[in-house]
Amino acid sequence: MTIYLMRHGEPTYEDCFRMGLKGQGAELGQLTAAGIAQAEEGSKDPRIQDADLIVSSPYPRALHTAAIVSRRIDRPIEVAVGIFEWMPDVDGAEMSPQEIYDAWQEYKQSGGVHLPEHRYHNWETHAQLRARVLPWVLPYAQRTDIEKLLIVCHGGVMRALLNEPSLRKIHFCEIRELPLECLK
Repeated sequence: MTIYLMRHGEPTYEDCFRMGLKGQGAELGQLTAAGIAQAEEGSKDPRIQDADLIVSSPYPRALHTAAIVSRRIDRPIEVAVGIFEWMPDVDGAEMSPQEIYDAWQEYKQSGGVHLPEHRYHNWETHAQLRARVLPWVLPYAQRTDIEKLLIVCHGGVMRALLNEPSLRKIHFCEIRELPLECLK
């Protein structure tokens, strides 16, 4: 089996902020026009043309990206609820956009490990994120009816599955192969 990971297209959260959505509600942003174009372009990548199945994060930015790819390559989509993005607070506490950004910077700078000097102590560690997403991916990796799988997800999820917490920036609609040994 070959597994490819694709990050979603560029999102906007303007409507979420305008509506005053907090916590997980703030994650309901959709794709921008540029994000739609990125997904359209990403759908042309020859590596994914013969994917048997597309699995998507439940967040709209990933689902919309997956829908565009699905339409272009004519493959079905399934949603894996547990492959949503990294959590800036595992208890879902309300955080400002600046606090979320600062917590993410701590995560990246420490390789996803909490350090005593950190200001935020409740963000999802690399180990926690990996432990959360693996059980949602492993059943697909074990299916004999799938030769090529495309997972449309988030940069944090890609880092967790690749087991590279300090991986450089992952661009919108970037596609990376997931070596099967990373699932062990």
